[in-house]
Amino acid sequence: MTIKIATITLLLFAAASASASANSGMNATSSVLGSIVQGHGKPGDTARSLSDPDVTFRVLDNGKVERTNERLGTVSITNPKTEWTRTSRSR
Repeated sequence: MTIKIATITLLLFAAASASASANSGMNATSSVLGSIVQGHGKPGDTARSLSDPDVTFRVLDNGKVERTNERLGTVSITNPKTEWTRTSRSR
């Protein structure tokens, strides 16, 4: 059951990253969460989802993004730059 939840969480995060990556460039009105999932965050940057306050995102020292869902007790780690490369090749 835990693996299933983690897999679903990872797929949802990958989908969110892919759609966020479709926005080219950053501007002053971009959210911190948007910059994190697009790979523009700096290590230590954190953001909480507005639509689900149980979900937080944090940029790790290696540039990967840790997504934690406190309610479900799940943690997933993705590399937004790898996600961008993967999704841009499929266009």
